[in-house]
Amino acid sequence: MLPRSPGNAHGWSPLNGLTALAVMLVAAATIGLFVLQPPGAPVVATEALTESSTLESDDAPEPDPMPNPSLASPLSIPSPQPTFPPDEVDKAWPKNPPWDACPAPVWPGQPNAGSPGGGRRVLVLGDSLTRDSQKPMTRFLKESGWTPTFRCWGSKRLDWGLDQVKRAKELDQLPEFVIVALGTNDISWVQPAVTERRVATMLKRLGPDRQVLWVDLDIAYSSFSMQRAEWFNKMIRQVAEDRANLEVVPWEKIARDEKAARFDGIHYETSGYRLRARALTDALDRRAVEVGTPVTATPTP
Repeated sequence: MLPRSPGNAHGWSPLNGLTALAVMLVAAATIGLFVLQPPGAPVVATEALTESSTLESDDAPEPDPMPNPSLASPLSIPSPQPTFPPDEVDKAWPKNPPWDACPAPVWPGQPNAGSPGGGRRVLVLGDSLTRDSQKPMTRFLKESGWTPTFRCWGSKRLDWGLDQVKRAKELDQLPEFVIVALGTNDISWVQPAVTERRVATMLKRLGPDRQVLWVDLDIAYSSFSMQRAEWFNKMIRQVAEDRANLEVVPWEKIARDEKAARFDGIHYETSGYRLRARALTDALDRRAVEVGTPVTATPTP
């Protein structure tokens, strides 16, 4: 018979206490409330352990990777800006033109926007009257949506103009609209028959499908020159009657009606050249409306 363990008055002993604790731990493990932890570790519920195991299983989704700030979204990449070919300068023109010549003709790479020009190009052929009105006329043309190229040289005649048309064709720079302001230097030095033949040749080279505006003459310095100017204006109007693509700009009437300020019998003061530039631009605008104005041109990259 074993000896009685030391205990309290009710018969409890440390051995009996350990036995009771063991029974309780076995029961708790059986019903799934607790798991045994190493000494000193916190008690972890079985349900929490089960959830963690589920996330680590093979069927669990992979966590999203951290975004890489160096990779921009396609929506955040700006679209490329339209580019245009560079301006083309006629290399056959003198690099240092003399005082009476215009700067080298420029074929702009970027068309201008606006109406009624709609970005279309216009070539302006002329002598010193065009040279001295080029600056205001360029501004007026651009404001109306035209993209101008000037070929002008003081004291030049129609034979020079024919060479300019040929050169523009060689460069593929002969647009749908052309303004011709030549004849002032022909009437006093060239026989009328030769002048008339050169006008016909000019129109033939420009072709029937090209819109041509010819500026008539305003001369006031000698009776001989004034008579020749009157002949020229009458001749060019007769030619225009048989050509639907040719229109005469009545500059003589405009200059007289508006009392254009003159420098001499041929040339004008600054206000006179500004008036001329405005009159030619307005005539071109009206012509564009008559033949049909396109939607504003979209520059081709």
